[in-house]
Amino acid sequence: MPLTRALTVFVPVHSWRAEEIVDRTIALAERVFSCAERVDLNAWTNRVVLPVIPPAALDCNNIVRIAIEVESVLKDEGVLIAFPLDPGHKCLRKAEALLTLENAYFSTACSSAECLQKVSEAVYSSRDVELDAFTRFAISFGTWLETPYFPATANTSNTIGFSLSLRYVDAIAKAVVGGGEKLFEFLRGVTKKAEYIASCSSIPFQGIDFSISPWVNSEESVALLIESLLKAPLGSLGTLNILYNLNALVKALPKKVGAKHTGFNEVMLPVAEDSVLSQRIKEGYVRVRDLIGYSFVCVAGLDMVALPREADILMLAGDMLTVYRVKGRVVAMRIIPTDMEEGGEVRLKNFGTTYVAKV
Repeated sequence: MPLTRALTVFVPVHSWRAEEIVDRTIALAERVFSCAERVDLNAWTNRVVLPVIPPAALDCNNIVRIAIEVESVLKDEGVLIAFPLDPGHKCLRKAEALLTLENAYFSTACSSAECLQKVSEAVYSSRDVELDAFTRFAISFGTWLETPYFPATANTSNTIGFSLSLRYVDAIAKAVVGGGEKLFEFLRGVTKKAEYIASCSSIPFQGIDFSISPWVNSEESVALLIESLLKAPLGSLGTLNILYNLNALVKALPKKVGAKHTGFNEVMLPVAEDSVLSQRIKEGYVRVRDLIGYSFVCVAGLDMVALPREADILMLAGDMLTVYRVKGRVVAMRIIPTDMEEGGEVRLKNFGTTYVAKV
């Protein structure tokens, strides 16, 4: 059954004093969440996004303080917080400590090889980081998008607002074979509720990120959806064409249902969040180079991929930077370096089992 994946509040910051950020975040989030409760919009996760944190703003202790204090007040909502860091921010060099915060997600943005080298050395060189921690960090190429999808998001406009993302692979699957009205009914219903929240809270609705994204059970597998259309395992000839056609469907939805859109609005293939895709990684049908290639067509980036530790992360990031330059749209990378060999089993606390990909 389709549902709202995330209700995300974008918090503006005009003073980088931690106590002011905590107070404003709590106040705005409570307004949105209480109005959502009134209209029975039950999001799977509740989220908050801050603007890009400049190099001289907020030391690491204050970032930790914000994460802890917001979580403590909004504990019933289980709020997740995105902290986008300027690539020159010194806390990137202390990522090992920050990534232990389970409700905090971090990202930075790079548009040059020099930036990628600094970030790679700061974040991926340590062997003491738990694998789950890497699921809370991403590199955005070029800049950030305002999207409800974590971690590669930022309040780039530094304005107040909220947005939604969806878990609706099953509704898309039915629409593809001719059951589109149920999909449209769901999307119109979500839009109507979002408009109520905007009126109730006096906080603007920025839109829905219509991206198709999976969750770990096979009923919500994007890979399985692709294979049902391809009539072959993901990675077979024809995969790019199916991805392109699905992406065209996604891009047409906002106009069909009369809804605002924001963020990526693309087919997503986060490996560790899709049990069927993880299996295809194990079987060797899909490799890292394939996922990079798919990013040229429609996929929002290289996401939740477990890599052997000897993989050249800097070269991989360079390829993704090239995808951004050629595609002309923001893409992102969230990888999980391991000490394992290709095909090895990786267990992640919040996602279950995935496998180390062949490069």
